[in-house]
Amino acid sequence: MADTSTRPSGLTSLQGLDLDLLESAQTQVHSWTNASGTDVRFVEASGLPIVDLVLRFGAGFAQDTAKSGLAALTLYMLDEGTDGRSAAEQAERVEGLGVVLTKSVHMDYSTLSLRSLSDPALLEPALALFASMLAKPDFPAPALARLKQQLHTHNRSQQAIAAVAGRIAAYRQLFAEHPYGNLLGSTAAGMDAVTVEDLRAFHRIAYSASNLQISLVGDLDLERARSLTDQLSQALPQGWAAAQPTAATTAGAAKIHVERPGASTAVCLALPVAVPADDPQYLALRLANHVLSAGLQSRLNAELRKRRGLTYGVHSSLSPLRAGGVFLIEWDIASAYVEAAQELVQTLLADFIDQGPTAAELQLARQQLAGQLLRSVARNKSLAGLLAQLAHQQQPADYLNTFTERLASLTPQAVRETLRRRLDLEGLVKISVGPAAPQAPLPTPPTTDR
Repeated sequence: MADTSTRPSGLTSLQGLDLDLLESAQTQVHSWTNASGTDVRFVEASGLPIVDLVLRFGAGFAQDTAKSGLAALTLYMLDEGTDGRSAAEQAERVEGLGVVLTKSVHMDYSTLSLRSLSDPALLEPALALFASMLAKPDFPAPALARLKQQLHTHNRSQQAIAAVAGRIAAYRQLFAEHPYGNLLGSTAAGMDAVTVEDLRAFHRIAYSASNLQISLVGDLDLERARSLTDQLSQALPQGWAAAQPTAATTAGAAKIHVERPGASTAVCLALPVAVPADDPQYLALRLANHVLSAGLQSRLNAELRKRRGLTYGVHSSLSPLRAGGVFLIEWDIASAYVEAAQELVQTLLADFIDQGPTAAELQLARQQLAGQLLRSVARNKSLAGLLAQLAHQQQPADYLNTFTERLASLTPQAVRETLRRRLDLEGLVKISVGPAAPQAPLPTPPTTDR
């Protein structure tokens, strides 16, 4: 792959910029489903003696609705003792092998990652330890009690962050009784009710080979990659896969204020966007989102930060979920300007939906997104994570190599039509988290940019 380190960043002019000059990823992705029902994606990368492995199970928050917190506790308990070894003994073995293990839980899935040297003397025992942790967790009761307390503390700390509290309120309003309505993925009552027997029962089904996607990048040939991933799948319970979550029904527009002391207010505008990532129109929405808030030259930052000085930064995000999705715009502002700023951003968004991006805005967004992809592909660890994301999204194996071509095919008219079809401001949810304050009009902006 060509060196991309000299590519320009923070462009202020598009003169002479030609998307056709941007190289495509050209990454050979091997994709197959093994005899255990596990979907596997593999990229051979022999430049470094490293192997990056990402396992993504359909074991997210949406699968534990009876006792909210079960999915998170099951994941976090996996390394609290395995096959008769204590957590301390297991940690010592991990350290001795020089591997890095990470784990995280989300709405639709749980992820575990391993990074190891590719030397068989280290990789093989590391994978055996990993497989044992996944397949034979002990779930000791004292560790469960401790982890419950830690998760309670974590949730309280998250709720204390104004911006996170705004997101929590937005998801609760958008998704009401649906599992997606609980952004943190656990409740105090749900966690307290979880038993060791619950963990074992959830593990037997959710951590099965047929409920798993494996992404592997590293210094291995295809034959070795097949062998290693087969060994992992065969060690797991067999024969269960997560069902598609019930389609989320949104609750409609609302305006919600969460009273909280502070020097400013966190503001959030949220819209339901039921466009899965494998929908042909999703990429157009992703491009539009980039135009809105990526960088100081973006629509929202140019108006709120550069022209008016109302906030340090404004960020928009598009989160596709298996049974729904959310579009968010978030910023922090002086409490006296909350309502006026919400109206301003709503107007900017309405104009953007109506008019779409300019050709220059879209060209720059294409260039930036294509550059982001090239940087991700160039690093083994980020590539393994990207493969896991694409597998979860059910993207085709050639997605990386065709990404630039699909970006180039999206015209301003196509993006505008998608925005009009997919973003409906009638369902807009407005959230503010901060102190109550008398509201004032926005200050008159200067006549020239700052």
